[in-house]
Parts: sequence; C-alpha cells; structure tokens
Amino acid sequence: LPPRARVVAIAMAAVTSSIQELQRGQILRMLHLGNSAESQAWGGAQTFKVLVYDKFCQDVIAPLYKVYGLRNQGVSVNVSLLTERGPMPDVPAVYFVEPTEANVERIVQDLAAGLYESFYINFASSVPRSILQELARGALKAGAAQKVVGVFDRFVSFVSLSPALFSLNMPDAYARIHSPKTSDQYIEQYISRIVDGLLSVLITTKSLPIIRCPASDPVAEMVARSLDGRIREMLRSGGAAAAELFSGGGARGTDTSTSDVWRPLLCIFDRDLDLVTMLNHTWTYQAMAHDVLGMKLNKVTVQVDGTEDTSATPAKSQTFDVNENDSFWMQHAGEPFPNVAAAVHEAIEEYQKRRADMTAGGQSEDPMGSMTAGLASAFSAIPEMTEKKRDLDKHTNIATALLNAIKTRELAKYFEVEDQFASQSTSASITQVEQLLDDSHSGTLMDKTRALMILYLTKPSMTSAQLDALLEGLQKLGGDASGIAYLKHLSSMKNMTTQSAVSAGSAAPAGPGPMALMSSIFEKGGGVLSAGYSTIQNVIQSKKELVICQILESLMEQKPSTLTDNYIYLDPKAQQTQGMEAPRIKSPFRRSLVFMIGGGNYVEMQSVQEWAQTRGRQVTYGCTDLVSPEHFVEELRHLGAAQSGGGDDPDLS
Repeated sequence: LPPRARVVAIAMAAVTSSIQELQRGQILRMLHLGNSAESQAWGGAQTFKVLVYDKFCQDVIAPLYKVYGLRNQGVSVNVSLLTERGPMPDVPAVYFVEPTEANVERIVQDLAAGLYESFYINFASSVPRSILQELARGALKAGAAQKVVGVFDRFVSFVSLSPALFSLNMPDAYARIHSPKTSDQYIEQYISRIVDGLLSVLITTKSLPIIRCPASDPVAEMVARSLDGRIREMLRSGGAAAAELFSGGGARGTDTSTSDVWRPLLCIFDRDLDLVTMLNHTWTYQAMAHDVLGMKLNKVTVQVDGTEDTSATPAKSQTFDVNENDSFWMQHAGEPFPNVAAAVHEAIEEYQKRRADMTAGGQSEDPMGSMTAGLASAFSAIPEMTEKKRDLDKHTNIATALLNAIKTRELAKYFEVEDQFASQSTSASITQVEQLLDDSHSGTLMDKTRALMILYLTKPSMTSAQLDALLEGLQKLGGDASGIAYLKHLSSMKNMTTQSAVSAGSAAPAGPGPMALMSSIFEKGGGVLSAGYSTIQNVIQSKKELVICQILESLMEQKPSTLTDNYIYLDPKAQQTQGMEAPRIKSPFRRSLVFMIGGGNYVEMQSVQEWAQTRGRQVTYGCTDLVSPEHFVEELRHLGAAQSGGGDDPDLS
C-alpha cells in the first residue's frame, strides 16, 4: 500500500469496534463497581450486587445483556427503581438511571431506608449541577452520605441495537416536534435531550466529528449548533480529562493528516427529508419483522402452534431474540424476504441431513467399535445441533408469521404498487390506488391509508379533485384522512418537493433472481414455508437509491451537489471565529454517523449500510427512535387533528 493508504488502513483498524461492543464495555465497567482500582478492591464481577434501573436504562441494557449475562457479572438481583424493594444491607447496589428529579428523589428514599450496604450511582448522561446538589442535600439529610461510594456520568444515553445502529429511544419525536401545541420551551428541552444522546454516542465511540446539517431546517440546525457548543465547552473547561473522552477522534489537537483522515463526519437530518421511506410497505426480513410483527429492542413476538381452524385452541405467543448472536439473522436480516424463506428451507434440509448422518448405522467389520465412535461423535455435536435447532425453529416461526401476513393482507401487491409509483404516470398510479381501495380482500385499512399517503408524496402533480376523490373512497371505508391533511399542510408551508424519484420503491435492495431461487426450492413440494409461496412468487423488485445516500455521497466524498449546497459546516475542534466558518477538511471522510431527527427505520438503515459497503466506508445509523410505518401514520394523524384544532394534547412528559 502507498504510505497514505497505509495510514488510512491503520486509522480504520483503530475504530472498527462496533458501537454496540463499545457501549457494552461501558456497562461492564459500571457493573464492576466503578473504575479499575475499585474493581480490584471489590473483586469486580465476583462481587454480588443489586442492579437498580429506571425504564429508559432498562431498555439500554436489554439488547446488551440478558439475565444470565448479568449473573455472570455478579448481579444477583436486577430490579426497577419504582419497585417496592426490601432491604439487603450486606450487598452493594449499582443504580443506573437518567438524571431526573424524580429518580434522585427515589434514590434518596432508598438511602434513608438503608436498603443497601453501599450505593454506586450511575447516570446515563451528563448530570446537571442542580440534580447533583439535590442528591447531595438528600444524602446528608438522610444521614447516609457515607454510603454513596461514587457518582458517575456514564454517557450511554442511547440504545445500541446492532454493531452499526443506535436509537435514542425517544418515541413520537416527529409529532412532538411538529405539533402546534408544543411550546418553544419544550422544544428546547427536547433538543437538549437529543444533544445528550448524541454526546453519549460520540463519547462512547471516542469520536470528535465534523458536523453537517441543512441550514434550511431549524430543528436539525439547533441540534447541530447546540452539540457543537456542548463539545467546545467540555474541551475548554474540562482540560485533558475532557479531551480524553474524545481521544479516538483527534481531540488532543494534533493537526496531522492522520487525525483528519479518521475523524468522522456527523450528518444530522430531519425526517421531512424523506417521508416516503417511513410509509412504504417493506420487503426485507428485518424491516418486515419491524413493520409487520412489531419488533422492538431486538425482540419479535409471534403466534406459534396455531392452526387455520378458528375453533381450535388459540395459538400461543412466543417472543424470540434476534441479535448479533444469531448467525442466521446477521447473515439474512437485510435480504429480501423470498431469499430468507429459501434460506430457512435450505437450513432445515441441511439440519435434517446432518442429523440423519449422525444416526445412520454404518457397515463395519467391528460394529461395536463403529457404534462407539459414532456415539462419541454424536454426543460431541449435541450442543451445536441443539443451538442450530433452536435457531431454525425461531426463524421458521418468524418466517411463517410473515408469510401468513403476506397472504392475508396481500402485502406483495402493496409493495409492487408503491414500487411502481415513481416510474409510471400519475393517472396509472391513481388507478392502482383506486383498485386497492375498492378491493375489500386486499390489505387492511392501514395498508390502504399508507398507499394513499405514498401516492400523494410521490405524485405532487396530482390535482385537488383527484386527491379528494381518493380521500372520499378512503373515508367510505372508515379511514381517517387527518394524516393526509397534515401532509397537505406541510406541503403548503414548506413548498415540499418529495424525493420520490430516488426514494420511492427502495424498500428492499434488489437481489439476484430471488424468485427463481425460491421457485427451484419449493418445486420439491412440502416444506413448512411452501404454503404461502404463491403470494410472493411474482414480485419484481426495482433498485433505487435513497436521497440520504446521495447526500452521504456528496458530504463524505467532498463532492459538490445541489443537495448539499446549503449544509452548514461545524468543527468543534477548530478555534471559533466570529462570523466565519471553520477551515474545512478537504480529504474524503472514511467514517460517518448518520442521525435522523423525527424517527428512523430499518429500510433506511439497510440502504445506508449497503451504500457504505459498496464504497468501503464505515457508517453508523442512528435516530430518535425506530418507528414502524403504522406508528408513523398515527403520528401524522395526530398532527393533522391538532392542526385542525382537534386531537389530544401531546404527551410532553
């Protein structure tokens, strides 16, 4: 490699740890009762302890550690802060909570009651001085200040769901930010929470980024400038200790080309950039698990052991974990669903063949010796085969549930219709939606509403009369037009021009002949997934690039583009000059964090990852929350009702 290429390779090798592993390491240090010296004094993971968390921090831990994983770290009891708990006076307690007045009040109550031997208080994000003062006053008043061994800012105020995916776990962000009933004061508080989350991500990944966002979007710019200010203040007042928090990204101030090469880019976007992707019917495994089955925090709940006979015993619900420990999930999560169904079928056949080979009796001159060797081999393979059988059962159940939904709701039809909007005339698209509205056997009311919203966003040339006729058809079915009313309001306020030419229909990366592959497999007949194959065998996928990928292309590669002409450039490391922009880094960026305000989704995440892989880049995708299309429709409906003077006030707690 040339010298510069070697520098880049070395820098990339230094930052390839996934955000999930880095956050898991932070939680591990917390469970070891503080820093390394304290870990040694207390025996680290060998010390039995109680873990007390609030709801937010419980969600932070959930994708990282299961109960047995916590047990391995010495956590004998893990319990909610709000639960009534009995005293355990000989056991230290690790508190992991958000820095709120309510949480501090409850901790003070526990101190006064003497529930535990000692208290290690860990806050998920930076603690305001007022909260620390309240904690100190409460501990002194309770006469238990000596029990507080330490108070830590952990900077882990986000949920990492995969090696390159995180969420701030802030639901309904789009509706909260855009509601006319939301006060300016609440917006400022909400933006502060977003900044806390992003600051946690940057400190966890040890990144000091260049920040870019559209100047035309007030919320994205407020977040970007507030984050820039927070980082500058930390570096200014915190000295070497603060610089160490960002040490992986050149925070110590060196001006070498190496530090510039591996400093990441942080791109902050508003959800209005691309609303179509939030509403599209999906076609990849992970996205469908979220859209159709309501996957949350890497858990999928499906009905198992059910029958088509409604008079039979109702099916049972079973919840499955799908995460980085599941090799099948990691390999196939981003693939079109037909490919996944085929892969499940092939895996079952492979498993059955291997099991048959293990149990088959061979011909040998020494049958007793052959049998002994065979038994030894079979016993050694039992753990692996048991785990493989568990994963196969899991994905068979998930895939079967998805196929049932595809069949009963005719989801393949909706996916194809929406996919074709961008490439056909307005009149042809309207006709297709009219047919969907008229077909009582095709889709749910929510499916029809989503299709109509996508049509409106994709075809801005549609006349008011044409839209009114479609809305009338939706309302005759009992549909709610409030969400579309909000989209009309948004269009009139912002003169919104949709990016449908590049974003519509990209709900699934195209695969090489998935239908032919499935056909060859299911021609054999039988198979647990073959029953629903006829509903998806004719789906044709198009391949289009999301607008967010085009923007990344421009920003990371430093290419001029009309899409990014108005993007501001902030460098928290550079000296701040009044009225002047910081000197720009000229070289392409190798790493990037993409953050979407107002909700993200797996389709967008998968598209960004595919873009990054084809260009040899490392991109981590994050959002205020991962929002299903159905939930996003509800947010739009709420906004439409609020815009017209109705609807409930937003929950601003």
